[in-house]
Amino acid sequence: MKKFVFIFTSFNLVANALGQEVEKLSLESSYGFIIPHSQALKPLSQSNPLGFSLHYQKLNQSQKSWDACNCFHYLGLQFSYHDFGNPPVLGHALSLTGTFEPILWKNERWTFSLLSGLGFSYLSKVYDEDNNPDNIFFSAPVSFLLFLSPKWEYIISDKIALNLSFAYNHISNGGQSQPNKGMNYPMLGLGLVHFMKNYPFPFYEKKMIPKSSNFYLETGLSTREGEEGRIPNLSLVMAFKKPISGINGIGGGLEINKDYSLEVENKRWEALMPAPFISHHFLFGKFDFSQRMAFYTNKPNNYHDFRFYQRYVLNYFLFQNFSIGIGLKAHGHVAEHLDLRLGWSF
Repeated sequence: MKKFVFIFTSFNLVANALGQEVEKLSLESSYGFIIPHSQALKPLSQSNPLGFSLHYQKLNQSQKSWDACNCFHYLGLQFSYHDFGNPPVLGHALSLTGTFEPILWKNERWTFSLLSGLGFSYLSKVYDEDNNPDNIFFSAPVSFLLFLSPKWEYIISDKIALNLSFAYNHISNGGQSQPNKGMNYPMLGLGLVHFMKNYPFPFYEKKMIPKSSNFYLETGLSTREGEEGRIPNLSLVMAFKKPISGINGIGGGLEINKDYSLEVENKRWEALMPAPFISHHFLFGKFDFSQRMAFYTNKPNNYHDFRFYQRYVLNYFLFQNFSIGIGLKAHGHVAEHLDLRLGWSF
């Protein structure tokens, strides 16, 4: 009997250290519209996308997992099908995305969370000069899908729940080929959730948020299509951020862009683009999702007419000071390119 009690107690200690896991599978249908973010896209934006998705997610309830986000969060894999409502020109998209969903608020029945995803899409119809010249949304069959989706979930039983979501989706090829207008299409979704494993949530204390500003350096690395093939596109960031609440921070800094794919009249320095910016940060433990608004102080004459641009960056801190992530640069609703971001905090 004593031996049994010892084994049972040891098992419980290990289980508590590793944390129990919540697993769920959800099936969702969605309906939306296409945003015509330029005059040329208005004729193509009259249809309504219809979609279906199958989403597998897992939530680890351990203290270690909590500390990574300072919250409970799901990690998952989602397969989705989106029909853009114009089969001959726009076709459909089959997408596979990795997802991250921190829980922002929860009680016995309701959960409010923020789902985000990044992955790949196979597009059945893309731009072709001869056969499909009207589709200036897409030019590469394999492109990137990014989305952000606030979500409400209502628990019916230990096994079943319903969810209501609003997703802002973006598909583009990250500037790897042209034309690359990219498609932005919000969708309202309704889903049915089945919990394969479900346990009561433990309680953990949130870590104290540092009050002082945090300075950091960051670099962005990517390539773009030029006259001689793939050409480097680099950026250097010097900036700071200051937490103002449990999940929010503000900041600012300077980003210097150097795009070697741009044509210049005299010297390469013409393609140097300094841009001061202000930023907002969603802070979830080791994750930092920032939204930056930047102003060009200099840019080549043959570049965009825009004076401002946005940079969206999702960073994960591998170590206390070193981070790795992905950034998306956009002018208004038009995405320009994706890049790899490396950062060091002081």
